[in-house]
Amino acid sequence: MYNDSVTVSRWQHWREMNRQLWRLGLIGVVTLTLMRVLLWQLNAPSSLDVPTGELLQAFWMGLRFDAKIMAVLLGPWLVVATALLPLPRIFLAGWRRLWPVWAIAIMVLVNLLALINHFFFTFYQGPINSLIFGLFEDDTQAVLQTIWSDYPFFSLLIALTGMTGIQVALMRHGHRQARRRLGWRWATLLVVVSWVALIGLGRGTVGTFPLREMHMAVSSNAFVNDLVPSGPQALYLAWKERQVNQIGDDPQSGLTRYGFSSPMAAAEVLGWSQADTPQAVLDHMTETTPVRPAVKEKSPHVVLSLMESWGRHPLAFDDAENNDLLGHLRPWMQEKADYFPHALSAENGTHPSLEGLLLDTPISPLTQSRYGYRQYSTSAVLPYERAGYHTVLLKSGSAQWRNLDNAFKRQGFDEVLGESAIRERFPEAKGGTWGPFDEWMFRYGEELLKEAEANDEKLLLVMLSVTNHPPYKIPEDYDPAPLDVSRLGDELAVSPEFGTSILETYQYANDNLGRFLDRLDADGLMDHTLFAATGDHNTRSLMQYPDAHDLFDQFGVPLLMWVPPAYRDGGEAQVDDWTSHRDIFPTLWAHSLSDAQVPWMGRDLYTPKTSPMALTFNHQDGGQGIMISDAGAATSLTDPTYYRWSNDAPDLEDSALAATTSPSRALEEQAKRAQARMALEDWRIRREALQADTPEVD
Repeated sequence: MYNDSVTVSRWQHWREMNRQLWRLGLIGVVTLTLMRVLLWQLNAPSSLDVPTGELLQAFWMGLRFDAKIMAVLLGPWLVVATALLPLPRIFLAGWRRLWPVWAIAIMVLVNLLALINHFFFTFYQGPINSLIFGLFEDDTQAVLQTIWSDYPFFSLLIALTGMTGIQVALMRHGHRQARRRLGWRWATLLVVVSWVALIGLGRGTVGTFPLREMHMAVSSNAFVNDLVPSGPQALYLAWKERQVNQIGDDPQSGLTRYGFSSPMAAAEVLGWSQADTPQAVLDHMTETTPVRPAVKEKSPHVVLSLMESWGRHPLAFDDAENNDLLGHLRPWMQEKADYFPHALSAENGTHPSLEGLLLDTPISPLTQSRYGYRQYSTSAVLPYERAGYHTVLLKSGSAQWRNLDNAFKRQGFDEVLGESAIRERFPEAKGGTWGPFDEWMFRYGEELLKEAEANDEKLLLVMLSVTNHPPYKIPEDYDPAPLDVSRLGDELAVSPEFGTSILETYQYANDNLGRFLDRLDADGLMDHTLFAATGDHNTRSLMQYPDAHDLFDQFGVPLLMWVPPAYRDGGEAQVDDWTSHRDIFPTLWAHSLSDAQVPWMGRDLYTPKTSPMALTFNHQDGGQGIMISDAGAATSLTDPTYYRWSNDAPDLEDSALAATTSPSRALEEQAKRAQARMALEDWRIRREALQADTPEVD
């Protein structure tokens, strides 16, 4: 047995660490609460109108989650300290000397994530989500350059250092050794109380079930719900979301999440009465395009331009005289081509949207994983490859971005071209952080089409622009048309100067897309070229979308299509229908490929459809899948949240979505079909990915 002096000395160390640990936990909770208040004050929309009780509930629930985070981060230290109590004094003394290092590390992490969450919220209109992992999967150097350019890095570093220093000083304030001896009963009670309290806070509740993500839904207002998770909690949820998107080892796991016991059960909802085996379901997931005499006579070129940050919402403030956001694209948007104003992006990021467009996959990133080493039957490019097209993916930036070069050549592209190819063709090309300005990509695209024409080839060209991306910068020799950021009024979420720079790159990209189409038209190419243009996601930072009634703005992108009259076969553009990225290639296939097998994906937008809906892979309300139609909307399709229109005739300008627990029968039926589609698409891609568990060798 140890003598009293040794025993007291051990308890001196343990009690002082215990005291500082609880004090630091309280300081952390207060810090995260203050950051939540700051987030609320700086980001709350002017139209926010929620009961005070819901706002207080968000702060109370947020405080509980903050306490849980701090208990999880700090608790293990006390557990180890307690385990060291029976050992010689030197072990506990050494552990205590390490305590300040751990305390500083924890608070640097908590403070850093709180600051990151603040700026992430401003940019993405919500707390940290899985897009944050793009820092490591994207062009990391370019991302860091953007952060350096657009954010007060040194000021934030000073703030981080100051916050941490003050917190640690407060933790150590009143530093003292406990001199009063504790009897073993009181010592045991103190240990037990501390442990029970830490375990209770770590669970977030003393009830049967721990505090979980579901408890964050304190309001029908998305902004209020988004206030609940602090930076550390939001990063944890993002990591969980990331893990959900991993393949796993069960091809039917997605079916199960959407509520179906088998692919046949999902097929039954869609009315596939003959799909009574998995193979029969797969047979239904392959379609055949109509016979097109014009295509047989002359196959058209096909061009798709995926425009960086081309959100639909800014177009509501377009004014040709005072706030020209279109430039040379205006005649194509308003007269020459077909503009679909009710379109949604497949996902809310460039790479996820690209994978959604080209692979129809709800699992992303797919091509950057070990499952990217095989070819998928869902590839939108393969039907063109089989039809003898020369297929090219052209990007303004690096062709190695997100492993595009290697990954998409496996999906049917003959060439993946990027910055190096553009600069080799145009040595005079100027550019910014992410690569040459868009005008040079469009010039290269024009030359590829002319070369295909001269060589009597048919070309599929997919282009990705980059200029309309932070840091927002236009060429020095580009003279912007008149812009007036004040037209956005209360919708503007940034300073007028920053907002103007965003509008300049938005206009520049559109203007150069219009010039590209003008040149093709002048060269006589547009009478046998199908063209589509859309945005990869909304326009970041410029405006806020804090509530679910803004679903069509938050995920809305323009969709512009041109199908030459000779290839329409009398079809009329259904421009008033709800649509999404998933309808683009089905439309292009239907009018450029004759009697060709294509994957089941979306619909032909030049053929009428009963009860059309926009269906995307986006995440909202804690789950994946968004459906919008004239009947209303449903989000988080694994466990749907329903929304109704505020009037009977939904209009982008005059109607909004409001959560409802009593959806109409039409909305419930559409949501069920949307669930079935999502489940089958997940099953199809997951099944193929798992067949490629061992990477192929080229």
